[in-house]
This record gives sequence, structure tokens and C-alpha cells, in this order.
Amino acid sequence: MAETTTRPLGKGHLEAPRFQIAGTRRGAGRAPGRRAVVGLASAAAVLLCGAAARAQEPARDPVAAEALFKAARALVDKGDYAAGCPKFEASLALNPSASTMINIARCHEREGKLATAWHDYNRALVLNRETAGEQRKRSLEQIAQKEIAALEPRVPKLRIVVEGAPAGVEVQRDGTALPAAALGEPLPIDPGPHEIRASAPGHETETRAITIAEGQTETVELTLRPAAAAGAGAGAAAAPAKADEAPGGGGVPTWAWVSGAAGIALVGASVGFLIDDLSAIGALRDNCRDVPGGTYCNPGYDFAADNARKNRDVALFAGLGGAGLVALGVAVYGIVGAGGEKEPGRAQGAVALPWIAPSGAGASISGSF
Repeated sequence: MAETTTRPLGKGHLEAPRFQIAGTRRGAGRAPGRRAVVGLASAAAVLLCGAAARAQEPARDPVAAEALFKAARALVDKGDYAAGCPKFEASLALNPSASTMINIARCHEREGKLATAWHDYNRALVLNRETAGEQRKRSLEQIAQKEIAALEPRVPKLRIVVEGAPAGVEVQRDGTALPAAALGEPLPIDPGPHEIRASAPGHETETRAITIAEGQTETVELTLRPAAAAGAGAGAAAAPAKADEAPGGGGVPTWAWVSGAAGIALVGASVGFLIDDLSAIGALRDNCRDVPGGTYCNPGYDFAADNARKNRDVALFAGLGGAGLVALGVAVYGIVGAGGEKEPGRAQGAVALPWIAPSGAGASISGSF
């Protein structure tokens, strides 16, 4: 049965303050007149505020609320919750009462909205403070407390955690924004599917769908990635567009880089043999000199070894140097010609392959141009 709330507002009225302008006294000036004007302005402000407060209060109609409550009760007793529950809502809007709120809570509980019903029962306890009659008030309080105790183990809870939450993060649960203080706390929620969305300036929006059952406590962890990281990941995935192009080569074929590296290595090796050749020549000059009838070397000096080293180093210097120059030329050709069109159905490319023999060295070139 709907409760009729009586508030001790009475029918008092505001009486404008009376002002009496006293006669002018020495040193008083026109201060009393000014005080009268200020008093009138204050009284007008009080009247206007009171009228605004009354305009903001919802219209109450206890008689209509009682009729709607009885109609809803009759429908629910017949099992027609679909028609009866909205009438309870309408009755509550016309005259809030604890008994109507309890019936609405039972409607929500029957619909499976356990967290909503739990909230309704707690709200009924607040409304019950205005219930007339101590016995009636105690009875409604016992009903609400009993239902709350029965619901609490069944109400699921959802904890939302944003790892390393960036500045300006906003989290929404089923389209409703959650305050920052709510993050990490297990909050009651109705069983069933829910959607969690987290966003922040300069970061990707992450959306998570979850279905939660009665009595469960679930945790949803979200991590917002910077927007630039997503673009970099996509670019990295699309980078190896062609198998014959080197990363970062801008269309230069891989064989050109291989040939260039081989050319540099061959030229470097030839320079090493040149240095060793000059060392052998220096040793020969220091230990041997021309004399009439031949060459004289210092006793104990093995001139044959240095002489052989000199001859070998000259051959290797010439062979490796030449091969290195050829490989570098091939690399330059590949880099310069990278922008040209490839011949359909025919592979392009050339690789310089170095070779070393006891009497010399060189490079062979294979491929097509």
C-alpha cells in the first residue's frame, strides 16, 4: 500500500519586514534609508528563492499514486508483471514511499537485475524514514533488510583496472562514465552482458565485452596503447613488401647491398696484403744489398721466405683489389638502376663471388642485368 507522506511544512507565509525611517539625527546622514532599501531587496530575494524551490519539487498526487499502486498490486497478484511493474514506477513518481519502492525492487529482482534491486531496497530504507506509524515503519524496515541480506550473496561485482592509466583517462560501463575513484573497486552490477570502454587523449580506445553471472566477482584489466604505437605496428607489418628489397633500401635490391658489402671486404683484404707486401720488401732491403756478382744478405736471415711472401702478397693485392672494384661496380649499378622497371618473367640481379687461388684471386659475376 502506498504511503502518504506528511511533511511539517505547515501553511505559514512570509511576512515582509517592516521598516521605519527615523528622523534625521546628527551624524546619521541617509544610512537608515539605505538600510530600508537593502531590507526590501533581501525580502524579495527570499520570496523568489522560495518560489523557485517549490517549482523544482516534483508534483505530488497521493490520491493518484494510491490508485496506481492498487492497480499495480492487482496486476502483479495475477502474474502480469509486465503491466504491473510500470504502474509501481508511476505511483512512485507521484508520491515516493517505502512500500512502493519495495515492490519496484521485487520487480527488478524478478527481471534478474539483482544489483538494481539491491539498490532499490536500500533506497526503500531511506524513504521509510517518512513512513507514518512506528509499527508500519518497523515492518517495512524488516522487509527491506531481509531482502538486502538475501540479495547480497547473489549480486555480482565487477572490478575495472586500467594499467598505467594515462592522464585524462575516461572509463565507461555500459555507456555510463565511472569516476576515477571507482576504478579498482568491486562494484555491484546486474548479471548478464556488459561493455567496458576506456579512452584517453593520444591513446587508442579499448573496448571489452564481458558476461557476468550471479555471485561472481570479475576483474577487467585494460591497457591503453599510445596511438603512435599502433601506426608503427601497422607500418612494421607492411614493411617487407618485396623479398628482393633490403629493409630501408627504398627499392634497392638485396643483391646490390650484398655485392657492395663483398666489394668493401675484398678491397679491405687487398689493402691488408699490400701492407704485408711492403713489410716484406722493407725486411729484404734492411737485410740484403746488391754486390758485384749478386745479392748479399745478412747471415741467419731467411730471405727466401720474405721474398715468397712479397710475391704472394702482390698477387693477392692485385687479385682481391680487382675483385673488390668489380663488386663495388655491380653494387653501384644495382643502386642506380633500382628505379628502372623489371623485365616481366625474368629475374634481375647480379652477385660478385670472390675466389682465391694459390697464385692469385678474383671474382666471378653471376646473374642478369
